[in-house]
Amino acid sequence: MRVLFAAAECSPLARTGGLGEAVAGLARALRRGGIDVTVVIPRYRHLAGLGIEQGGTSPARAVRRVESGDLQVLMVDDPKSFDRPGIYGPDAGSGNDDQWMRFGRFSVAVRNLAVEYDLLHLHDAHTAPAALTARVPTVFTIHNALYPILGPLDEAAQLLGANAQDVAPGGALEWYGQAHFLKAGVAGASAVTTVSPTFARELGGDPSLSGGLDGVVNALERPLTGILNGIDTGSWDPASDPALPAPFSVSRPEGRETARRAVMERSGLAEGRMLLGMVTRLADQKGIALLEPSIDALVEEGYRLVVVGNGDLDGMVDGWATRHPEHVWHAPYTEELARLVSAGIDAFLMPSRFEPCGLGQMYAMRYGAVPVVRLTGGLADTVRDLDEDPERATGFGFRSFTPESLLKTIRRAGRIFTHHPNEWQRLQRNAMSTDFSWDRAALHYLALYRSVAIPRTHQSEV
Repeated sequence: MRVLFAAAECSPLARTGGLGEAVAGLARALRRGGIDVTVVIPRYRHLAGLGIEQGGTSPARAVRRVESGDLQVLMVDDPKSFDRPGIYGPDAGSGNDDQWMRFGRFSVAVRNLAVEYDLLHLHDAHTAPAALTARVPTVFTIHNALYPILGPLDEAAQLLGANAQDVAPGGALEWYGQAHFLKAGVAGASAVTTVSPTFARELGGDPSLSGGLDGVVNALERPLTGILNGIDTGSWDPASDPALPAPFSVSRPEGRETARRAVMERSGLAEGRMLLGMVTRLADQKGIALLEPSIDALVEEGYRLVVVGNGDLDGMVDGWATRHPEHVWHAPYTEELARLVSAGIDAFLMPSRFEPCGLGQMYAMRYGAVPVVRLTGGLADTVRDLDEDPERATGFGFRSFTPESLLKTIRRAGRIFTHHPNEWQRLQRNAMSTDFSWDRAALHYLALYRSVAIPRTHQSEV
């Protein structure tokens, strides 16, 4: 089976976060499973020197092919849309005002390329409109429903080649008089997935998570499928990670203590009862503001906190570090530091308001940091709470999005860490032994592909 992946990002060529890692990770796992996967992304300015020209496809100037490790990647060379600074905009977190035009043109090019494949797998709103006019079966994956890409309806419809039914009120592309790319993918694809089973249920029940598309999701003839993302367990392996001061594993955990000492030395924090850590964007979604009412009390009780990452809430976290310079440390993100912190902290905090899947908790568990999370989305699918499932537990969870619930759960974890070390070590072993590989996810996608794909010998009849 020949499958074309279409996305705005594919690590390491183009990546701003989890989307690029997910696209590359799943594509590689499917290739290991015998699927002939090619990934297509825009040729951004920083990729201008790469690739061998393969010809053109409207409306792009050309298509170039490049090898990225064991992946074949096509790059749509469309200077009008992508010869600009950055991927989405000139600065991190920014976006160009004409995203609908840029990614509309990209979606048309993707549709035209897809005729050579058995199936087209579209990722997020940047490629979603291709589902409306593709001549092969399509799978559309929602990674983040809150980035829908909106544009002028008539102009977008003309660019995309959408029919009158799709543009009519309530049609697949129309949303309150605008073009809505994410909706086009949901309504137009042969099958729709998202990145965890719990988030799939939440999208159909909470309009604040779906951007109001819960009705569209619930009306699907084929229900939305949640398939949990994975991580690159070959790269994220504490037994061989060069970012760590000493290797360790489930059976030989001694090197974790070396990593902990390295974190304490680098941060300059004083020793305390328990070392907590976060590796995250400092955004409201991540729930870090839930710590604000209790940070002083936690410090007084002996907890120490390392925060790696930046965002809108930098000022709040910097305030904690200023008040408690020996107890709270805030550092900008680097992958090397993220790996070291995951290996050296005692517990990993991820109290997200919502979380489609989440990668941080899986990296942390792989490196022996016990997660303390809000049980939402992918966090509910990856972390087993000690009270709810004692034998298979991997961490601690809470459901109510309140400061009190987070504080109670941190203290619950602290009691186990301090007074029941054998129980804590069992949590670590369970967490480190959990299979978060992309190979597991690939099996689910392969079954889905087979259920919607049409053999190429029959496609000419469609």
